Amino acid sequence: MTSERLHLAREVARRASETALVYFERPQVRHWSKDDGSLVTEADLATEEHVRRVLAELAPGEEVMGEEYGGSASDSGHWIVDPVDGTENFRRGVPVWGVLVAWRSGGQVMDAAVCAPALGRSWSASRGRGAHDGEGRRLRVSAVARRSEASFCYGGAHEYTPEGMAALGAFASGFRTAWGIGNFYGHMLVAEGAADGALSVGTSVWDVAAPSLIVAEAGGSWCDLEGRHDLMSGALLTSNGHMGTTLLDGVRPACGHPGGVR
Repeated sequence: MTSERLHLAREVARRASETALVYFERPQVRHWSKDDGSLVTEADLATEEHVRRVLAELAPGEEVMGEEYGGSASDSGHWIVDPVDGTENFRRGVPVWGVLVAWRSGGQVMDAAVCAPALGRSWSASRGRGAHDGEGRRLRVSAVARRSEASFCYGGAHEYTPEGMAALGAFASGFRTAWGIGNFYGHMLVAEGAADGALSVGTSVWDVAAPSLIVAEAGGSWCDLEGRHDLMSGALLTSNGHMGTTLLDGVRPACGHPGGVR
């Protein structure tokens, strides 16, 4: 049975993805740098505006916290939105980007939906009810327990200091495969069982709220670089559960923890 909030999250992500896809298919999209140096495009703004209009229609009066327009976060419940996760990919025409929508109440993410329209893929989860792909298939993490047989996704080299990248590369070399797959997608691969661990650094709550729940409901685990369930700390490490300790022990020094990540 699908919860009402999950139905809403899926519908909002689906509708907003239509707006983002229109911009993605244009030859050029206007973009500029924010004060923190990160990239934003006209598509990010238009997509979050669409999210807010849809939520105002389907869930009037409920609070929204978004990457581009901010917002409040009530313990009684609020929506968390990343209109385009993977903006650098989006700007360059790489199809690995997505719209992330989550509902958090009482300090916990309860429902989440991720839509990657350029890939033709979507994923969603509701707390205690499992995670599924867009075809309704139940998501299950892998059972791989040996590093030499595991696959690890770690994001981009630009996210680390040179020393941190060297340490991360040394750690990653012990896996059967290790890929610079960043943003939400590495975590979705963990949820699907196609990868066994994924790391995102330099994150905000809208980057990690939806992926953390989807991985957990697929039977996996997630934490920050302190091993805590903290969505606000700036990092997300997901795993199939079997690789969690190995990954945390390996990525902490690779990230120069504390203070090694740019």
